Amino acid sequence: MNEPDELTDRALDALLRKGFPGELADDGFSARVMRALPPRRRQRPWLLPAAALAGGLLAWLAVLPAQAWQDIAREWLAGAVGPVTVATGVLLLVVSVLGCAWALEEG
Repeated sequence: MNEPDELTDRALDALLRKGFPGELADDGFSARVMRALPPRRRQRPWLLPAAALAGGLLAWLAVLPAQAWQDIAREWLAGAVGPVTVATGVLLLVVSVLGCAWALEEG
């Protein structure tokens, strides 16, 4: 579908205004709809950080026995940063940023 251009928007707006001068009376329809809507859910600001912490802890426990984590621990204890540590750090950074972007988009 083609996007309308500025000229089409103005022409359509003028045509609609010519055919329907003023607002349409809704006889309280909008107010009735607003009253019928359910109340807003209470926000829980602690839920996202708590879920992120719990998910991070569970993920850490799940991958703890992996050989890569043992290699990283050995590198850190030796005071050397090797390719496994760098690759894992970059991977964790990318996954964290993507997770935050997804959470912001959904929230």
